[in-house]
Amino acid sequence: MRKNKEDGRGEHHGHHHHGHHHGRRGGRVRRGESKFLLMDALRDSPKHGYEIIKLLEERSGGQYAPSPGVVYPTLQFIAEAGLIHAEQDGVRRIFRLTDEGQRELAAHTDEVADFWAQFEPPTAPAARAEVGFLEEELEYLTRTIRGGLRGDPDAELVRRIRQSVENCRTEVRSYIAMKV
Repeated sequence: MRKNKEDGRGEHHGHHHHGHHHGRRGGRVRRGESKFLLMDALRDSPKHGYEIIKLLEERSGGQYAPSPGVVYPTLQFIAEAGLIHAEQDGVRRIFRLTDEGQRELAAHTDEVADFWAQFEPPTAPAARAEVGFLEEELEYLTRTIRGGLRGDPDAELVRRIRQSVENCRTEVRSYIAMKV
């Protein structure tokens, strides 16, 4: 979900990740994003942790299967934030979204949709090739920005680059919206 607009970008929620972290099979998740994926898994009904892990794995075609060592501390964090409620059901804890959690999840719909979009296969071989080229271009852009911001970058330069990236994202979203 490749875009993280969350205000708490540097939060680690009790565990440390730098850049992307992966589920067991390689679904890419940005820092702070896993909490929205876990909340999204609870969108339709309450679930226990194992059901959440299995749902994410199935929905991603086996490409994203977060470990219990990521899932349970994150569930604890979002429960403490009041976004989900945990209740004991025998030996298991069942998690459900709170009203506040539903509002927070709704505010991050784009990030969740962006994450799941990486698992939707293009329909034609030509489209798959183009997606590969697009992914390369995104990597080149990331490298260009990081390289250009090394050292002590000027605040105005950073602001202008950020604005350019935001404008590009808006334009891409308009293309996607036309497709639907």
